[in-house]
Amino acid sequence: MGGSLSTYTALLADSLCGGSSRRLIAGWWYSILGLTGVLALMSCAVMSTRGMSETFTSIWSALMLLALSIGGTMIMRKFHNSMAVGFFMGGVVAMSQMFFFLMLLYLGYRKDQKNDELPIFTETLMALFCLCQSVLLGTFAAILGAHRSEILEKQEENASRMADEPYQAPYERS
Repeated sequence: MGGSLSTYTALLADSLCGGSSRRLIAGWWYSILGLTGVLALMSCAVMSTRGMSETFTSIWSALMLLALSIGGTMIMRKFHNSMAVGFFMGGVVAMSQMFFFLMLLYLGYRKDQKNDELPIFTETLMALFCLCQSVLLGTFAAILGAHRSEILEKQEENASRMADEPYQAPYERS
């Protein structure tokens, strides 16, 4: 399974990013960040027009996405050790599942709104955005899992290169 996933993501990287899996991972992450902004704006719209349960759901999901976006960007840019990347992958999978369940929840709210003969556009749109976010996050986790060694190699190469250099004190006492 891992080999076929690596082959598929390599084909995806070849067709979209000129063969660079790092660019594929970065581009996928930026699309997640873009949809995060849209969902944050939608949560403000839901907050102003819906009940307490829908408000809590939308605000909580926006805050969780904000935390994942900040932490994920820090890990993607600076912290390339196996512990950080593994923790990040687990967080991404958990958020993917959360957004799948939120999609089901918004479809339930949609059904309630429809039964009460109220407008259902917001619930339908939120369900669609939650499904898109779930698919993006799940696919990102799969791509990151297939190519995590390429992200970790950069850190290991730097560590081995630094081990070859002698240590020099930052200053000398006179």
